[in-house]
Amino acid sequence: MTSETDDFQTLLAEAGIEFTPPPGFDPCPVHENSVFAYQYAHRSPSGDLELRYRIDSIKRLEEERRIANEGMEVLASTDLNNLHEYSFMATLFNLSGGMLAEPSVFKPETSALLYNADWCALGFIRLADNDFAPGYDSAYVLAIHKSGVADIYVIGLYNDISGEPEHFDKNSLPPVVKINLAPALRFT
Repeated sequence: MTSETDDFQTLLAEAGIEFTPPPGFDPCPVHENSVFAYQYAHRSPSGDLELRYRIDSIKRLEEERRIANEGMEVLASTDLNNLHEYSFMATLFNLSGGMLAEPSVFKPETSALLYNADWCALGFIRLADNDFAPGYDSAYVLAIHKSGVADIYVIGLYNDISGEPEHFDKNSLPPVVKINLAPALRFT
């Protein structure tokens, strides 16, 4: 196992997240890039879908902030539990190269039912031509937030099947994406 995989497993345990990879998916190396850091990835047997995962532990972020602020007079700060919506939109914007996306925000009861979370949102984008995902042209981003615990980001990379590169149709999804759209992640 790599250090990224070890860190991912540690983060799952620390945040109390149950994780079951889709059947047949194999782990793949974390792709170093300049757009979005993540800790773990796996790919479908055909390679038509790659899922990348990032967990931002609120506890770890608070500790990083505490260390960074040592010896400083801090009069005001942002609550780390209120950054998930901004981080989600920034992720969509950065991965798409500035494309405006209209994400779907789940109802609180749906977030609780599916993921035992407080907030979830899903957005579909055409990927920018950068070093994040060579070989893929489209992605969905699922953000899952549990207050006081963690933010989870799942990025599903795939190629649009509409055949129209100038038009992006989030409803024209390859079958492998439809089947694996809701990952088996859940806060305990």
